[in-house]
Amino acid sequence: MGCKMFNKEGIPFFTIMIPFLTILFVSFFSTSYYLKLTNENFEADLIEYKKMYILKSNTDDKSILTIENEKRLLHEQRQEKFKEFMVVLTSAIIIFMALFSMLMVTVISDVVKKYKEQVQSKEEKLQSLNKNLEQKVEEGIEEGKRKDKAILQQSKLARMGSMISMIAHQWRQPLTELSGILMELETATRFKKVNDEHILNSIERSDKMIEFMSNTIDDFRNFYKPDKKKENFYVLDSCKKAINLINASLDDGGIELELDVKKDREIHGYPTEYSQVILNLVSNARDILVEKNIENPKITISIDSMGVLSIVKVKDNAGGIKEENFDLIFDPYFSTKDSSKGTGLGLYISKLIIERNMGGELSVKNDEEGAVFKIVLAG
Repeated sequence: MGCKMFNKEGIPFFTIMIPFLTILFVSFFSTSYYLKLTNENFEADLIEYKKMYILKSNTDDKSILTIENEKRLLHEQRQEKFKEFMVVLTSAIIIFMALFSMLMVTVISDVVKKYKEQVQSKEEKLQSLNKNLEQKVEEGIEEGKRKDKAILQQSKLARMGSMISMIAHQWRQPLTELSGILMELETATRFKKVNDEHILNSIERSDKMIEFMSNTIDDFRNFYKPDKKKENFYVLDSCKKAINLINASLDDGGIELELDVKKDREIHGYPTEYSQVILNLVSNARDILVEKNIENPKITISIDSMGVLSIVKVKDNAGGIKEENFDLIFDPYFSTKDSSKGTGLGLYISKLIIERNMGGELSVKNDEEGAVFKIVLAG
């Protein structure tokens, strides 16, 4: 059924045949109706003619019959001519419609063919685009992974540099004391005033300094070990852990650190990573205070809680962040410091730790004195 209704190009059969059949039907109907109509008219005229002819003359019936036969013969000849004309007309219409149908088939076929070619071309372009898009997405993912690895590697190097700097500050005082102990022993030896008690006392003091320095190394090594699983910890403990590592560096820069504990809270997360965030924020505040040479430099760490939320703020009095830098402050590689002093990864890594790893929020704003970084975490 479908094959008869549609040809091989998919063109509807009725769109071609219905006009053709309609004209053919009209032609035959017109011919039949005209022939019938002319026969009726002829019979009526013939009867009228016979009445008039009989009244006006005395012609016999035989003569009338002869005249009638002649009229009928003439009428039949006219009908035959009309039939021949209608046959020629119908044939011409049929030929015209056949040619017209062929033309329409060709035109529609070309249109459909061009449409199919356009659709196929667009499908091929779309498939090509999809393949290229898939390839570009894969390349983008790989590029993103490479960048993430590079960022993490640079972050590790930056943390290592920061760690070495802070170790140097932590070791400066005990090394000075060790140097003093050795100078005392040297002086006492030169003047022959050294005794066993003095030597043992010097050794004990030296051991304490060496133990302090050894503990400093252990503190830094454990500090940068990644947490393997989440655990409950108090915010104050993690903050103190970070403060202990940077306290000597702050003292060396003459920077006052105030710890304002309104309400401590136990939270669930990664304590070491949290301490790293606090250390990053305090370290950044220290750098900007030193860079701007602020008079009476001060860093304040406030710890508070509201409902189930733990809120920690780290603020300084360095004047705040420029308005145009607010949208960029947490972007990787963005830094307001000199390239030799910062990589622009500290705040980026800190935001990842708080928001991606621990499901909290790290934000920044300016107050009347300087920048205020706020960490919000659910307990």
